[in-house]
Amino acid sequence: MKRECKSIKIPYLREPGQRITYENGYTLIFVPKHGDVFNISTWVKTGSIHEDDRINGISHFLEHLMFKGTERFKPGEFDRIMESMGAVINAATWKDFTFYYVTGPQGEDGRNFDTALDMHADMMTCSTIPDEEIGPQYNPDDPDYAGEKRERSVVIEEIGMREDQPWTKVYNSLNRMMYPEGHPYRRDVIGTRQIIGHIPRETIVDYYKKWYAPRNFTTIVVGDFKQDDLEAKVLEAFRFNGAKAAEPVNEGPAITANGQRYEEITGQYATSFFITGFHGPSPRDFLENIAMDIISYALGEGRSSRLVQELTEKPAVPVFNFVGTGQSSFKLGNVFFIQGNFSLNDPKAAMKQVEAEVEKMLTSQPITEEEFQRAVKKLKVAFAETSETSSGIADAIGESMTVVNDLDYYLKYPDVLAGLDVETVNAVARKYLSLDKSYTTVLVPES
Repeated sequence: MKRECKSIKIPYLREPGQRITYENGYTLIFVPKHGDVFNISTWVKTGSIHEDDRINGISHFLEHLMFKGTERFKPGEFDRIMESMGAVINAATWKDFTFYYVTGPQGEDGRNFDTALDMHADMMTCSTIPDEEIGPQYNPDDPDYAGEKRERSVVIEEIGMREDQPWTKVYNSLNRMMYPEGHPYRRDVIGTRQIIGHIPRETIVDYYKKWYAPRNFTTIVVGDFKQDDLEAKVLEAFRFNGAKAAEPVNEGPAITANGQRYEEITGQYATSFFITGFHGPSPRDFLENIAMDIISYALGEGRSSRLVQELTEKPAVPVFNFVGTGQSSFKLGNVFFIQGNFSLNDPKAAMKQVEAEVEKMLTSQPITEEEFQRAVKKLKVAFAETSETSSGIADAIGESMTVVNDLDYYLKYPDVLAGLDVETVNAVARKYLSLDKSYTTVLVPES
């Protein structure tokens, strides 16, 4: 099979890694790391971004069903064998991707790794999605339903538990404000109880065949291996059986803010929860992306940050029990968010305290050189820590490859961070954190 191989310099590691792209679109990334622990992860470039109102939640449902057997391995066998060798297995679904991983000890003569790779690849490329494991279709709102309950019911119960979580309510409300009707990011990744209750096996299989194919796969292997031996093993395991991915699709437009919006919802809780969101830069704009990371540290990450100091540490009787910031990276545009929990009967008065701190950062009290240097130092340490474990490296590479569609974001992060200055960071803050472009949802107690 034709291939293109590029050497890649992995930050903080001595030996270079290899990025190999094959003619069918499949990508293998190998990162040599001495030690007994390996990580195998495969990132699939599909999540709720490729869903609509008819199949919302199918990516997450399929993630569950991928562990339910292949022609070679019965349901539960993968979990049992991996756990018996001391390996950790898991998977996750998000808006732009779904990924599956195995982390464990190589074992004598690398036998554990060989077994894990064989079973992982078979699961990814030859999952049978058996009907008896999915379970029959039914109405989840029917209290009298007493039929067989399989994985369909497991996911429906998971949705039910999330419906009672305050952060889920606030986040979903915010999403509905931030994105227009029909936009893929507007929907909840986990889907709805009714959709999962009625979605047929044929639809799930069609989705699997369309998106779980070479062009959409990036497999990352981190561990103590020789490249030639490893590549031969991976190609032997990932045969794909002639599968071809669909052509790239127009996944939707990037979104820009259009006026300030505020919404209050109610729930049976003793305190109030809020999230304020701002549309941020494209994930491919490395400079602005990393500047927003610095802004997040200065504004609301850690005890020394402004929001934590002014709203929770300094007040004799603080209104806020918790407040923090962060940035979510998405293909169609990042989101910067502020979230918190407070005890105050007047939610708008509480939010004015948050807004006042943001406004000061944009006008009278921009980020200082001291705050800038402290944030840069914390980000350097956090990035370096990802290189200490095989799973940390694989996760960083996988997200870069699926969200940014390239390795550059991960590889260039330290250099871009080192090249920033406080004036640039403050300019980025003014560009994206204007309050007249903010979206806020507050969940207040019903009483």
